Amino acid sequence: MALEKDSEIAELTEAGKNIEQDLVEQILSTLPPKSLMRFKCVSKWWYHLITSPRFVAKHLAISKHNRSSTCALIKRLVCNAEEPEMVFSLLNFSYENDINAAGALSTNLSSVEDLTIPTRVVESLRIIGHCDGIVCLALIDYHQGLAKSSEVCLWNPAIQQFKFLPEEPFLQDWSKVPRNRMFEEFAYMRPVHLLNETMGFGYDPTSKDYKVIDIGFSDSKFYGDQEYYGGHVIVYPPKAVVYTMRTDSWREIKTFSLERETSYLWPDTFQLYLKGVCYWSGYEQQKEFFCLFQTQQEEEERIGRAIISFDTSDEVFHDILLPYGLLEFYGFDNFLTLHLTEWNESVALFSLHFVDEHKATMWVMDAKGTWTKQLTFEYVDYFPYSLPQKILAFWKSNEIFGVGEHGSIVCYNLNTKNVKHLPIRSVPDYFPPSRHTFYPFCVIAYVNSVVPIMNHVRQHI
Repeated sequence: MALEKDSEIAELTEAGKNIEQDLVEQILSTLPPKSLMRFKCVSKWWYHLITSPRFVAKHLAISKHNRSSTCALIKRLVCNAEEPEMVFSLLNFSYENDINAAGALSTNLSSVEDLTIPTRVVESLRIIGHCDGIVCLALIDYHQGLAKSSEVCLWNPAIQQFKFLPEEPFLQDWSKVPRNRMFEEFAYMRPVHLLNETMGFGYDPTSKDYKVIDIGFSDSKFYGDQEYYGGHVIVYPPKAVVYTMRTDSWREIKTFSLERETSYLWPDTFQLYLKGVCYWSGYEQQKEFFCLFQTQQEEEERIGRAIISFDTSDEVFHDILLPYGLLEFYGFDNFLTLHLTEWNESVALFSLHFVDEHKATMWVMDAKGTWTKQLTFEYVDYFPYSLPQKILAFWKSNEIFGVGEHGSIVCYNLNTKNVKHLPIRSVPDYFPPSRHTFYPFCVIAYVNSVVPIMNHVRQHI
């Protein structure tokens, strides 16, 4: 009888202990990463819990649906007493009911937290992409206009983990090729200022691993009499490589899916990662030029605009048709800008036309790849014509971040049509010189997470 009672007491004690641990885990999973990093020192059990893949996945899932866990990561210029300084900052927001919008929530900037990053060249770092709280950065040489893959890094600002990726051995480092040799040895050379835009970053849900994807120009060859611009030029297929966090190494992948009968698909500017797929804006380029003179004409080399996706699991590129309403701009209208972003867990495409009454149109793609026009609004009052018009990010499904005058950040509410100029500035258009492509990822919607970069293992919950 006594043994049975002792056994019952032991079971109840163990059950109470499990309930206590479950309660602690539930509470910890709702806390910000900074607190969790401190709480790892409480006990061995707390350390193993907070660093376990199951807890990391649970914390991430909660953070993605928690307003207070989502903030904005911005690269901005701070004017100190001595000299201007470039910093990364986290913008935190508060929410209140808008009395002029039938109770709709209004976003207000509540605090700005400047971040420390372990490199002295913050002004040269460009945000490639982001996923689950991890930000991929590339060190850009603005004098050469190139990003070298040996200078790519991953960073989780919430837990202050940072690492440089190993040197990528497969793609040509064009920054090391003398310019006179480029023109002498290559009949056609892809514009060098475009070579730093193609890198992408995302998560592979099948292998449960994070990947960096890079696409590079390979080669071209001239056949014929170069002195009289005779003969023709053959452009070789683009090359692509993938870095995986788990192996901490690069490997080359096949690019046959980028090749058509008479043309190539060129991923030009990385735009977005969503649900296992990376997206680029790009163009279709011809494989062959029928005279050397054509290679010097930008309008000759490009056939039309394109949206190109990459499945991070099977590592195959795909072509996505543009919305029907944009087919008339299929060529290269300099007055049309396309930008992809996320909206309500779907891919959204913004088309901004500078001539047609300065209107922005948003298209949303469904699971079958069909585009639906969601809205149209005039943006000239919010994104001045004199600056590069860029939609930077969606915020809470109904607000848009964009670049305003002199690098100011503008928040436009789609429901209330209210415009707010946040009391903070992004990178102005004069820094760095002549690098307007700096704008697309100046601001990203960042999710605070404890996803590690070192010794990465991730689980689904």
